[in-house]
Amino acid sequence: MIESHHHFRRSRRFLAAAVLFSFAAVATIASADPWSFVVAGDDRTDLKALAPDPTGINTKILKNLLHEIDAKKPKFMLFTGDLVVGENPRTAAKLAEQFSFWTNLVQTEGPDLTVLPVRGNHEVHGDPDGKHWFATFKPGLDSNGVAYFPGEEGFSYTWSPPGHPEIVIIALDQFIHTHHVNLVELENALKKAQTGHAAHIFVFAHEMAFTCTNHGDDDNMAKYPEERDKFVDLLQSYGCEYFFAGHDHAYDWMAIKHAKWPAHYVLNQIVAGTAGAPFYDDKTYYGDHHGYDLIRLDHKREHGYLLVTLDDRPDNKKVTVTFETVTP
Repeated sequence: MIESHHHFRRSRRFLAAAVLFSFAAVATIASADPWSFVVAGDDRTDLKALAPDPTGINTKILKNLLHEIDAKKPKFMLFTGDLVVGENPRTAAKLAEQFSFWTNLVQTEGPDLTVLPVRGNHEVHGDPDGKHWFATFKPGLDSNGVAYFPGEEGFSYTWSPPGHPEIVIIALDQFIHTHHVNLVELENALKKAQTGHAAHIFVFAHEMAFTCTNHGDDDNMAKYPEERDKFVDLLQSYGCEYFFAGHDHAYDWMAIKHAKWPAHYVLNQIVAGTAGAPFYDDKTYYGDHHGYDLIRLDHKREHGYLLVTLDDRPDNKKVTVTFETVTP
């Protein structure tokens, strides 16, 4: 069993993004020394502001985030959706233009970063069939050699960082069918990872499995609780210990347990919707938990990102996740 080491710390610097659509192939990772990747999401502008950012992005925060992450040199970034605000009467730019602003900003501020994105609900505003998302982000995903779920090309996929086949990343789109994920292809991906002797499996999507801050059970995977339960049970069955999400504009670390699961197993749902969107009030873990025990390990309303560090040395195998804050 690989040790999962949980540690929290604050940073005066803001380390935040790596970009897959930079279209530059990721350098081969040959070292067995500890290495890191980052996770963040929800950098959209505030539509309630007196003057929302016309790009659809909180440009100031995202720039700061990119500067800090670029300096940190993580291997890649998982971006959990709501890159932009989507089409809205308060923003002049159409969605395709907003995507262009976002990709140009990331390429300019973090030219060597690698980003693996998934859609959020705001990416559907003005692009219900995903054609603009597909045109903007699939080329970068292709250049980095992701393996798509059949029928979900450009949206759901698996990926292993070059030089680390023992690490499997699974990205899940929840807006081909809103609040749903493709459980059949997810299990196929998990089986393949298990067959390949994956040491670590990390799953990410936009919406959380369990309500944790503001979006209620009708606006996340809990909308369909039986399917949600199958989802988390699948992650447990294949030993996945980390599920990253956004959607709520806060940082929240939830430890999930169930009496039917092995006593030693914990699924960590970590929400990091902290890349610039307006913060939400905390309504805590309300809703129907369907018999799952939900334990809050940490919660903050601050801008920042997750720094995930892997130490794969034979005598010290562990995963460390920290939340790194940034001052705007």
